[in-house]
Amino acid sequence: MIALVLVTIFTVYFQYFFAASLGLWETIPNLFLPLIIYYSITRENISGFVLAFLLGIIIDLNQPSSFGVSSLLFLIIAFSLGKLKKLLGRQLVGVGIALLLATNLFYFLLSSLIFLVFNAGDALAFGKIMVLTLYNSVYSLIIILLLYLIDHLKLSFTQK
Repeated sequence: MIALVLVTIFTVYFQYFFAASLGLWETIPNLFLPLIIYYSITRENISGFVLAFLLGIIIDLNQPSSFGVSSLLFLIIAFSLGKLKKLLGRQLVGVGIALLLATNLFYFLLSSLIFLVFNAGDALAFGKIMVLTLYNSVYSLIIILLLYLIDHLKLSFTQK
């Protein structure tokens, strides 16, 4: 649990102070999605829900015009991944890249659609959504691999 809190604090710090420099075409990658994906798949459902809600609230506090959208989308993602984990079990690892792409596409497409419908912010063009989905999926893969290494490094230290 302590590792989860530390990783989350580091990611929040990195998201708000450095992620803008990693952006592509005036968009900022969402580094919270890989945390939600990883912890929803590797931990019990309640950890994924709590993390999804808290990270969604952090984003929503910075975007008051769309308050609740990120929390809702993150909770839907955490719930869906929890159900997929129960349904697929170990086979979930085999569909990892497709799952990353689908999750990122779902988040960026649906959030842009909500912004467009409710005129609550800047909706992205479909081409930008696709590029941002691929771009964020690469970041997601790297972050998930780092989280996996951190978890297994911690286990190897405790086993000795």
